Amino acid sequence: MQRPYQKKLSNLNLKLILIASVTVIAIMLLVITWQGNDLTKSQITASIQYVKEYSLPEGTKPNALLVDTHGNVWITTSDSKNLLSLDPESGDIANFGIRDNSQPDVVKWNSTMVWTMVQDRDGKIWFSGLGTQSIWQLEPGNDTFHLFRSESGAPFQMKVAKNGEIWFTTLRGDTIGVIEKFTDGNYKISSFETGNNTTPAGIFLQNDSVWTANIDSQKILQYQVTRENNFVKNIITLQSIPNYNTIVFSSPTDLLVNNNSVWLTEHGTSFLTRYDLDTGKLVRYPTSQNHFHTTTLPFWIRGTDHPKILWFNEHQGNKIGCFDLENKTLTEYSIPSVPKDGYLTYPLNISQDPHDEKILWFSEWNTDKVGMINGHISVPFEIMPSKKEITLGSNKLDDIINLEIQGDLNHSNPISLNASSSITSTAELGNLTVRFASDVVDISHDRQVLMSLHDGGITPGNYTVGISASDGYVTKTVFLNLTILNK
Repeated sequence: MQRPYQKKLSNLNLKLILIASVTVIAIMLLVITWQGNDLTKSQITASIQYVKEYSLPEGTKPNALLVDTHGNVWITTSDSKNLLSLDPESGDIANFGIRDNSQPDVVKWNSTMVWTMVQDRDGKIWFSGLGTQSIWQLEPGNDTFHLFRSESGAPFQMKVAKNGEIWFTTLRGDTIGVIEKFTDGNYKISSFETGNNTTPAGIFLQNDSVWTANIDSQKILQYQVTRENNFVKNIITLQSIPNYNTIVFSSPTDLLVNNNSVWLTEHGTSFLTRYDLDTGKLVRYPTSQNHFHTTTLPFWIRGTDHPKILWFNEHQGNKIGCFDLENKTLTEYSIPSVPKDGYLTYPLNISQDPHDEKILWFSEWNTDKVGMINGHISVPFEIMPSKKEITLGSNKLDDIINLEIQGDLNHSNPISLNASSSITSTAELGNLTVRFASDVVDISHDRQVLMSLHDGGITPGNYTVGISASDGYVTKTVFLNLTILNK
Protein backbone atom coordinates (compact mmCIF):
# COMPACT_ATOMS: atom_id res chain seq x y z
CA MET A 1 0.00 0.00 0.00
CA GLN A 2 1.31 3.39 -0.91
CA ARG A 3 2.28 5.67 1.96
CA PRO A 4 0.58 9.07 2.25
CA TYR A 5 1.84 12.10 0.37
CA GLN A 6 4.25 10.25 -1.93
CA LYS A 7 2.66 11.45 -5.15
CA LYS A 8 3.46 14.98 -6.24
CA LEU A 9 0.54 17.25 -5.51
CA SER A 10 1.05 19.29 -8.68
CA ASN A 11 -0.57 16.52 -10.68
CA LEU A 12 -3.61 15.96 -8.46
CA ASN A 13 -6.50 17.79 -6.89
CA LEU A 14 -5.04 19.07 -3.62
CA LYS A 15 -8.17 18.88 -1.59
CA LEU A 16 -8.85 15.30 -2.60
CA ILE A 17 -5.28 14.32 -1.84
CA LEU A 18 -5.43 15.78 1.66
CA ILE A 19 -8.73 14.08 2.45
CA ALA A 20 -7.56 10.84 0.87
CA SER A 21 -4.25 10.89 2.70
CA VAL A 22 -5.99 11.35 6.04
CA THR A 23 -8.32 8.47 5.20
CA VAL A 24 -5.54 6.20 3.91
CA ILE A 25 -3.52 6.67 7.08
CA ALA A 26 -6.59 5.88 9.18
CA ILE A 27 -7.35 2.72 7.20
CA MET A 28 -3.74 1.57 7.49
CA LEU A 29 -3.92 2.02 11.23
CA LEU A 30 -6.93 -0.27 11.53
CA VAL A 31 -4.87 -3.28 10.49
CA ILE A 32 -2.24 -2.58 13.15
CA THR A 33 -2.76 -3.64 16.75
CA TRP A 34 -0.64 -3.13 19.81
CA GLN A 35 -1.15 -4.35 23.31
CA GLY A 36 0.96 -2.40 25.77
CA ASN A 37 1.60 -2.75 29.46
CA ASP A 38 0.19 -0.23 31.86
CA LEU A 39 3.65 1.22 32.37
CA THR A 40 6.69 0.93 30.12
CA LYS A 41 9.99 2.71 29.82
CA SER A 42 10.83 4.74 26.71
CA GLN A 43 14.25 4.46 25.13
CA ILE A 44 15.66 7.96 24.90
CA THR A 45 17.83 8.78 21.91
CA ALA A 46 19.58 12.14 21.95
CA SER A 47 20.77 11.94 18.35
CA ILE A 48 21.81 15.56 18.04
CA GLN A 49 22.02 18.39 20.49
CA TYR A 50 18.85 20.13 19.29
CA VAL A 51 16.52 17.13 19.12
CA LYS A 52 15.79 14.40 21.67
CA GLU A 53 13.72 11.44 20.51
CA TYR A 54 11.68 9.04 22.65
CA SER A 55 10.90 5.56 21.37
CA LEU A 56 7.35 4.30 21.87
CA PRO A 57 6.05 0.73 21.79
CA GLU A 58 6.12 -0.82 18.34
CA GLY A 59 2.98 -0.11 16.33
CA THR A 60 2.08 3.07 18.26
CA LYS A 61 2.23 5.22 15.11
CA PRO A 62 1.61 8.48 16.99
CA ASN A 63 -0.24 11.41 15.52
CA ALA A 64 -1.90 13.89 17.90
CA LEU A 65 0.14 14.85 20.93
CA LEU A 66 -0.14 17.42 23.69
CA VAL A 67 2.19 18.88 26.31
CA ASP A 68 0.06 19.52 29.39
CA THR A 69 0.58 22.20 32.04
CA HIS A 70 2.66 19.78 34.14
CA GLY A 71 5.04 18.99 31.29
CA ASN A 72 3.70 15.50 30.58
CA VAL A 73 3.29 14.56 26.91
CA TRP A 74 0.02 12.89 25.89
CA ILE A 75 0.15 10.75 22.75
CA THR A 76 -2.54 8.99 20.73
CA THR A 77 -1.97 5.46 19.43
CA SER A 78 -2.63 3.81 16.09
CA ASP A 79 -5.90 2.14 17.03
CA SER A 80 -7.18 5.08 19.09
CA LYS A 81 -8.05 2.66 21.86
CA ASN A 82 -5.22 3.81 24.09
CA LEU A 83 -3.82 7.09 25.25
CA LEU A 84 -0.18 7.28 26.33
CA SER A 85 1.35 9.67 28.82
CA LEU A 86 5.12 10.22 28.64
CA ASP A 87 7.13 11.67 31.51
CA PRO A 88 10.08 13.34 29.71
CA GLU A 89 12.25 13.33 32.82
CA SER A 90 12.01 9.63 33.68
CA GLY A 91 11.02 8.25 30.29
CA ASP A 92 8.10 6.41 31.91
CA ILE A 93 5.10 5.77 29.65
CA ALA A 94 1.68 5.20 31.20
CA ASN A 95 -1.02 3.54 29.10
CA PHE A 96 -4.67 4.62 29.51
CA GLY A 97 -7.28 2.37 27.91
CA ILE A 98 -10.00 4.58 26.41
CA ARG A 99 -13.48 3.62 27.58
CA ASP A 100 -16.65 5.15 29.01
CA ASN A 101 -18.17 2.68 31.44
CA SER A 102 -21.52 4.46 31.28
CA GLN A 103 -21.71 4.00 27.48
CA PRO A 104 -19.89 0.72 26.69
CA ASP A 105 -21.82 0.02 23.49
CA VAL A 106 -21.57 3.46 21.88
CA VAL A 107 -17.98 3.35 20.65
CA LYS A 108 -17.32 2.29 17.07
CA TRP A 109 -13.64 2.08 16.17
CA ASN A 110 -13.71 2.89 12.48
CA SER A 111 -11.44 5.44 10.82
CA THR A 112 -10.47 6.75 14.21
CA MET A 113 -7.09 8.40 13.71
CA VAL A 114 -6.80 11.27 16.19
CA TRP A 115 -5.54 14.56 14.73
CA THR A 116 -6.10 16.96 17.61
CA MET A 117 -5.86 17.11 21.40
CA VAL A 118 -6.15 20.02 23.87
CA GLN A 119 -6.22 20.64 27.60
CA ASP A 120 -9.00 22.84 28.97
CA ARG A 121 -8.77 25.34 31.82
CA ASP A 122 -9.85 22.62 34.30
CA GLY A 123 -6.91 20.43 33.31
CA LYS A 124 -9.03 17.92 31.39
CA ILE A 125 -7.78 16.43 28.12
CA TRP A 126 -10.00 16.50 25.01
CA PHE A 127 -9.44 14.53 21.78
CA SER A 128 -11.42 12.92 19.00
CA GLY A 129 -11.02 10.27 16.31
CA LEU A 130 -11.56 11.59 12.80
CA GLY A 131 -14.36 9.81 10.98
CA THR A 132 -16.51 9.40 14.10
CA GLN A 133 -19.10 11.55 15.83
CA SER A 134 -17.37 11.16 19.16
CA ILE A 135 -15.40 13.56 21.32
CA TRP A 136 -13.53 12.18 24.31
CA GLN A 137 -12.62 13.82 27.59
CA LEU A 138 -10.10 12.47 30.10
CA GLU A 139 -9.81 13.52 33.72
CA PRO A 140 -6.10 12.71 34.26
CA GLY A 141 -6.34 12.79 38.04
CA ASN A 142 -8.68 9.81 38.32
CA ASP A 143 -8.24 8.07 34.94
CA THR A 144 -11.87 8.71 33.98
CA PHE A 145 -13.01 9.05 30.36
CA HIS A 146 -16.25 10.61 29.17
CA LEU A 147 -17.75 10.30 25.69
CA PHE A 148 -19.68 13.13 24.01
CA ARG A 149 -21.58 13.14 20.73
CA SER A 150 -20.83 15.66 17.97
CA GLU A 151 -23.56 15.39 15.37
CA SER A 152 -21.66 17.37 12.73
CA GLY A 153 -18.52 15.25 13.00
CA ALA A 154 -15.33 14.82 14.96
CA PRO A 155 -12.87 17.68 15.43
CA PHE A 156 -9.90 17.90 13.08
CA GLN A 157 -8.32 20.74 15.05
CA MET A 158 -9.34 22.17 18.44
CA LYS A 159 -8.37 25.40 20.21
CA VAL A 160 -9.22 26.55 23.74
CA ALA A 161 -10.48 30.12 24.11
CA LYS A 162 -9.56 32.33 27.06
CA ASN A 163 -13.13 32.07 28.35
CA GLY A 164 -12.89 28.28 28.41
CA GLU A 165 -14.80 27.49 25.21
CA ILE A 166 -13.30 24.81 22.97
CA TRP A 167 -13.70 25.58 19.26
CA PHE A 168 -13.05 23.02 16.54
CA THR A 169 -13.17 22.36 12.80
CA THR A 170 -14.57 19.16 11.31
CA LEU A 171 -12.72 19.10 7.93
CA ARG A 172 -15.13 16.85 6.02
CA GLY A 173 -18.21 18.12 7.85
CA ASP A 174 -18.06 21.69 6.46
CA THR A 175 -18.77 22.96 9.96
CA ILE A 176 -17.07 24.51 12.94
CA GLY A 177 -18.19 23.68 16.45
CA VAL A 178 -17.88 24.79 20.04
CA ILE A 179 -17.93 22.99 23.37
CA GLU A 180 -19.32 25.06 26.26
CA LYS A 181 -19.56 24.22 29.93
CA PHE A 182 -22.65 24.79 32.08
CA THR A 183 -22.33 25.92 35.69
CA ASP A 184 -23.48 22.46 36.81
CA GLY A 185 -20.47 20.84 35.10
CA ASN A 186 -22.33 19.50 32.05
CA TYR A 187 -21.36 20.40 28.49
CA LYS A 188 -23.10 21.65 25.38
CA ILE A 189 -21.78 21.02 21.85
CA SER A 190 -23.00 23.27 19.03
CA SER A 191 -22.07 23.36 15.35
CA PHE A 192 -22.35 25.97 12.60
CA GLU A 193 -22.25 25.41 8.85
CA THR A 194 -19.43 27.04 6.88
CA GLY A 195 -20.84 26.36 3.42
CA ASN A 196 -20.63 23.47 0.98
CA ASN A 197 -17.14 22.25 0.07
CA THR A 198 -15.30 24.63 2.35
CA THR A 199 -13.38 21.90 4.23
CA PRO A 200 -12.26 23.90 7.28
CA ALA A 201 -8.98 22.62 8.73
CA GLY A 202 -7.03 25.08 10.90
CA ILE A 203 -8.72 27.35 13.43
CA PHE A 204 -7.54 30.44 15.31
CA LEU A 205 -9.33 32.33 18.09
CA GLN A 206 -9.00 36.10 18.48
CA ASN A 207 -11.21 37.89 21.00
CA ASP A 208 -14.76 37.36 19.70
CA SER A 209 -13.57 36.23 16.28
CA VAL A 210 -12.98 32.75 14.92
CA TRP A 211 -10.66 32.36 11.93
CA THR A 212 -10.50 29.24 9.76
CA ALA A 213 -8.26 28.00 6.96
CA ASN A 214 -10.43 26.30 4.36
CA ILE A 215 -8.81 23.76 2.06
CA ASP A 216 -11.45 23.28 -0.61
CA SER A 217 -12.54 26.90 -1.03
CA GLN A 218 -8.87 28.01 -0.78
CA LYS A 219 -9.90 30.86 1.48
CA ILE A 220 -9.33 32.29 4.94
CA LEU A 221 -12.55 33.13 6.79
CA GLN A 222 -13.12 35.37 9.81
CA TYR A 223 -16.35 34.93 11.77
CA GLN A 224 -17.89 37.13 14.43
CA VAL A 225 -19.29 35.17 17.37
CA THR A 226 -22.67 36.27 18.73
CA ARG A 227 -23.88 35.18 22.16
CA GLU A 228 -27.09 34.99 24.12
CA ASN A 229 -27.16 34.43 27.88
CA ASN A 230 -23.37 33.89 27.77
CA PHE A 231 -23.67 31.00 25.33
CA VAL A 232 -22.75 31.00 21.63
CA LYS A 233 -25.79 31.69 19.47
CA ASN A 234 -24.36 32.03 15.98
CA ILE A 235 -21.37 32.99 13.83
CA ILE A 236 -21.44 35.73 11.19
CA THR A 237 -18.94 36.02 8.35
CA LEU A 238 -16.83 39.17 8.73
CA GLN A 239 -14.42 38.72 5.85
CA SER A 240 -13.31 36.22 3.26
CA ILE A 241 -9.74 36.28 1.96
CA PRO A 242 -9.21 36.72 -0.91
CA ASN A 243 -12.21 38.91 -1.66
CA TYR A 244 -11.92 39.03 -5.43
CA ASN A 245 -9.82 35.95 -6.19
CA THR A 246 -6.79 38.14 -6.85
CA ILE A 247 -4.76 35.81 -4.64
CA VAL A 248 -4.81 32.08 -4.94
CA PHE A 249 -3.88 30.03 -1.88
CA SER A 250 -2.88 26.39 -2.24
CA SER A 251 -4.66 24.19 0.32
CA PRO A 252 -4.28 26.42 3.40
CA THR A 253 -4.36 24.06 6.38
CA ASP A 254 -3.56 26.23 9.40
CA LEU A 255 -3.27 29.88 10.40
CA LEU A 256 -2.27 32.31 13.13
CA VAL A 257 -3.17 36.01 13.28
CA ASN A 258 -0.55 38.36 14.72
CA ASN A 259 -0.08 42.15 14.41
CA ASN A 260 -2.68 42.41 11.65
CA SER A 261 -1.03 39.70 9.60
CA VAL A 262 -2.37 36.24 8.86
CA TRP A 263 0.32 33.57 8.84
CA LEU A 264 -0.66 30.35 7.16
CA THR A 265 0.69 27.07 5.93
CA GLU A 266 -0.13 26.22 2.32
CA HIS A 267 -0.06 22.45 2.38
CA GLY A 268 0.06 22.14 -1.41
CA THR A 269 3.39 23.99 -1.44
CA SER A 270 6.67 24.45 0.41
CA PHE A 271 5.65 27.85 1.86
CA LEU A 272 5.00 29.57 5.14
CA THR A 273 2.89 32.51 3.97
CA ARG A 274 2.15 35.96 5.38
CA TYR A 275 -0.94 37.93 4.33
CA ASP A 276 -1.05 41.61 5.37
CA LEU A 277 -4.61 42.50 6.38
CA ASP A 278 -3.98 46.23 5.83
CA THR A 279 -2.44 46.14 2.36
CA GLY A 280 -3.49 42.75 1.00
CA LYS A 281 0.16 42.03 0.25
CA LEU A 282 1.20 38.39 0.23
CA VAL A 283 4.73 37.19 1.03
CA ARG A 284 5.64 33.54 0.72
CA TYR A 285 8.68 32.24 2.60
CA PRO A 286 9.99 29.01 1.03
CA THR A 287 11.43 26.22 3.11
CA SER A 288 14.91 24.98 2.26
CA GLN A 289 15.35 22.37 -0.45
CA ASN A 290 15.47 18.78 0.78
CA HIS A 291 17.49 15.83 -0.46
CA PHE A 292 14.43 14.11 -1.88
CA HIS A 293 13.37 17.01 -4.13
CA THR A 294 9.83 16.80 -2.79
CA THR A 295 7.34 19.46 -1.82
CA THR A 296 7.79 19.87 1.94
CA LEU A 297 4.04 20.23 2.73
CA PRO A 298 3.90 22.53 5.80
CA PHE A 299 0.83 21.65 7.88
CA TRP A 300 0.21 22.95 11.45
CA ILE A 301 1.33 26.27 12.97
CA ARG A 302 1.97 26.83 16.67
CA GLY A 303 2.64 30.10 18.49
CA THR A 304 1.92 31.83 21.78
CA ASP A 305 -0.57 34.67 22.36
CA HIS A 306 2.21 37.16 21.65
CA PRO A 307 4.61 35.10 19.59
CA LYS A 308 8.21 35.87 18.79
CA ILE A 309 8.53 32.68 16.77
CA LEU A 310 6.22 30.38 14.82
CA TRP A 311 6.67 26.62 14.66
CA PHE A 312 5.41 24.47 11.80
CA ASN A 313 5.83 20.85 10.73
CA GLU A 314 6.83 19.75 7.24
CA HIS A 315 5.09 16.52 6.32
CA GLN A 316 7.63 15.71 3.61
CA GLY A 317 10.61 17.87 4.51
CA ASN A 318 12.07 15.66 7.26
CA LYS A 319 12.34 18.91 9.22
CA ILE A 320 10.50 21.05 11.75
CA GLY A 321 10.51 24.78 10.97
CA CYS A 322 10.91 27.69 13.38
CA PHE A 323 10.32 31.16 11.93
CA ASP A 324 11.65 34.27 13.70
CA LEU A 325 8.98 36.96 13.32
CA GLU A 326 11.34 39.86 14.06
CA ASN A 327 14.31 38.92 11.89
CA LYS A 328 12.26 37.06 9.25
CA THR A 329 14.67 34.13 9.31
CA LEU A 330 13.91 30.42 9.26
CA THR A 331 15.59 27.69 11.30
CA GLU A 332 14.78 24.10 10.34
CA TYR A 333 15.66 21.18 12.59
CA SER A 334 16.35 17.87 10.87
CA ILE A 335 14.56 14.83 12.29
CA PRO A 336 17.28 12.29 13.16
CA SER A 337 15.33 9.07 12.57
CA VAL A 338 14.21 7.65 9.25
CA PRO A 339 11.74 4.77 8.84
CA LYS A 340 12.98 1.27 8.11
CA ASP A 341 11.01 1.02 4.87
CA GLY A 342 11.40 4.48 3.38
CA TYR A 343 13.11 7.86 3.36
CA LEU A 344 10.54 10.30 4.69
CA THR A 345 9.65 10.61 8.37
CA TYR A 346 6.13 11.96 8.66
CA PRO A 347 5.94 14.41 11.58
CA LEU A 348 2.15 14.55 11.48
CA ASN A 349 1.61 16.74 14.53
CA ILE A 350 3.29 19.26 16.83
CA SER A 351 2.66 20.65 20.32
CA GLN A 352 4.28 23.68 21.91
CA ASP A 353 5.28 23.61 25.56
CA PRO A 354 2.68 25.84 27.32
CA HIS A 355 5.41 27.36 29.52
CA ASP A 356 8.19 27.79 26.95
CA GLU A 357 7.64 28.86 23.34
CA LYS A 358 11.07 27.56 22.29
CA ILE A 359 10.32 23.96 23.27
CA LEU A 360 8.36 21.99 20.67
CA TRP A 361 7.26 18.36 20.58
CA PHE A 362 6.42 16.45 17.41
CA SER A 363 5.14 12.99 16.51
CA GLU A 364 6.88 10.64 14.08
CA TRP A 365 4.09 8.57 12.58
CA ASN A 366 6.19 5.93 10.83
CA THR A 367 9.08 5.54 13.29
CA ASP A 368 7.06 4.99 16.50
CA LYS A 369 8.72 7.95 18.18
CA VAL A 370 8.04 11.42 19.47
CA GLY A 371 10.68 14.12 19.52
CA MET A 372 11.45 17.30 21.43
CA ILE A 373 13.28 20.31 19.97
CA ASN A 374 15.16 22.68 22.27
CA GLY A 375 15.11 26.01 20.48
CA HIS A 376 17.20 27.63 23.22
CA ILE A 377 20.37 25.98 21.91
CA SER A 378 22.23 28.44 19.71
CA VAL A 379 22.98 27.45 16.13
CA PRO A 380 26.78 27.80 15.71
CA PHE A 381 26.67 29.62 12.37
CA GLU A 382 24.89 32.47 10.61
CA ILE A 383 24.56 33.50 6.98
CA MET A 384 24.63 37.21 6.15
CA PRO A 385 24.04 38.52 2.59
CA SER A 386 25.54 41.85 1.51
CA LYS A 387 22.06 42.99 0.41
CA LYS A 388 18.51 41.72 0.59
CA GLU A 389 16.83 43.68 -2.23
CA ILE A 390 17.40 42.34 -5.75
CA THR A 391 15.91 43.74 -8.97
CA LEU A 392 16.29 41.91 -12.28
CA GLY A 393 14.73 42.17 -15.68
CA SER A 394 14.67 44.86 -18.36
CA ASN A 395 18.35 45.54 -19.07
CA LYS A 396 19.71 43.78 -15.99
CA LEU A 397 19.52 40.00 -15.90
CA ASP A 398 22.33 39.24 -13.44
CA ASP A 399 23.42 40.26 -9.96
CA ILE A 400 26.19 39.33 -7.53
CA ILE A 401 25.84 39.06 -3.74
CA ASN A 402 28.53 38.44 -1.17
CA LEU A 403 27.60 35.97 1.55
CA GLU A 404 29.40 36.10 4.86
CA ILE A 405 29.27 32.89 6.88
CA GLN A 406 29.81 33.66 10.54
CA GLY A 407 30.07 31.23 13.40
CA ASP A 408 32.08 29.07 15.71
CA LEU A 409 35.53 28.53 14.21
CA ASN A 410 35.69 25.18 15.99
CA HIS A 411 32.51 23.93 14.34
CA SER A 412 33.72 20.74 12.68
CA ASN A 413 30.94 20.05 10.19
CA PRO A 414 31.17 21.65 6.74
CA ILE A 415 28.40 24.09 5.86
CA SER A 416 26.50 23.44 2.64
CA LEU A 417 24.67 26.21 0.79
CA ASN A 418 21.56 26.04 -1.34
CA ALA A 419 18.74 28.25 -2.55
CA SER A 420 14.95 28.05 -2.73
CA SER A 421 12.29 30.46 -3.97
CA SER A 422 8.61 31.34 -4.11
CA ILE A 423 8.76 31.31 -7.91
CA THR A 424 7.44 27.74 -7.95
CA SER A 425 5.14 26.10 -5.42
CA THR A 426 7.74 23.41 -4.75
CA ALA A 427 10.27 26.12 -3.66
CA GLU A 428 12.45 25.27 -6.64
CA LEU A 429 14.07 28.07 -8.62
CA GLY A 430 12.21 27.78 -11.92
CA ASN A 431 13.84 30.16 -14.41
CA LEU A 432 16.08 31.69 -11.76
CA THR A 433 19.65 30.45 -11.75
CA VAL A 434 21.57 30.69 -8.47
CA ARG A 435 25.23 29.74 -8.31
CA PHE A 436 27.68 29.78 -5.41
CA ALA A 437 31.43 30.15 -5.86
CA SER A 438 31.53 27.18 -3.50
CA ASP A 439 28.46 25.42 -2.17
CA VAL A 440 30.41 23.78 0.68
CA VAL A 441 32.13 26.00 3.22
CA ASP A 442 34.58 25.28 6.03
CA ILE A 443 33.98 28.27 8.31
CA SER A 444 37.31 27.76 10.02
CA HIS A 445 38.97 28.82 6.73
CA ASP A 446 36.53 30.24 4.18
CA ARG A 447 33.95 32.72 5.39
CA GLN A 448 33.15 34.71 2.24
CA VAL A 449 31.22 33.23 -0.69
CA LEU A 450 30.08 34.99 -3.86
CA MET A 451 26.61 34.13 -5.10
CA SER A 452 25.28 34.99 -8.55
CA LEU A 453 21.66 35.24 -9.69
CA HIS A 454 20.45 35.12 -13.30
CA ASP A 455 16.98 35.82 -14.68
CA GLY A 456 16.31 33.20 -17.32
CA GLY A 457 12.78 34.31 -18.12
CA ILE A 458 10.94 34.71 -14.82
CA THR A 459 7.42 36.11 -15.01
CA PRO A 460 7.47 39.75 -13.82
CA GLY A 461 6.44 40.16 -10.19
CA ASN A 462 7.69 40.07 -6.60
CA TYR A 463 9.22 36.92 -5.17
CA THR A 464 11.14 35.65 -2.15
CA VAL A 465 14.46 33.82 -2.47
CA GLY A 466 15.74 31.75 0.44
CA ILE A 467 19.49 31.35 0.92
CA SER A 468 20.18 28.41 3.23
CA ALA A 469 23.21 27.19 5.17
CA SER A 470 23.14 23.74 6.74
CA ASP A 471 25.45 21.46 8.70
CA GLY A 472 23.13 18.48 8.18
CA TYR A 473 21.51 18.84 11.60
CA VAL A 474 20.10 22.34 11.42
CA THR A 475 19.46 24.73 8.54
CA LYS A 476 19.40 28.54 8.71
CA THR A 477 17.68 30.47 5.91
CA VAL A 478 17.68 34.20 5.18
CA PHE A 479 15.37 35.71 2.60
CA LEU A 480 15.95 38.10 -0.29
CA ASN A 481 13.22 40.20 -1.87
CA LEU A 482 13.38 39.64 -5.62
CA THR A 483 11.63 42.00 -8.06
CA ILE A 484 11.39 40.99 -11.72
CA LEU A 485 10.65 43.89 -14.05
CA ASN A 486 8.88 43.77 -17.39
CA LYS A 487 11.29 42.87 -20.16
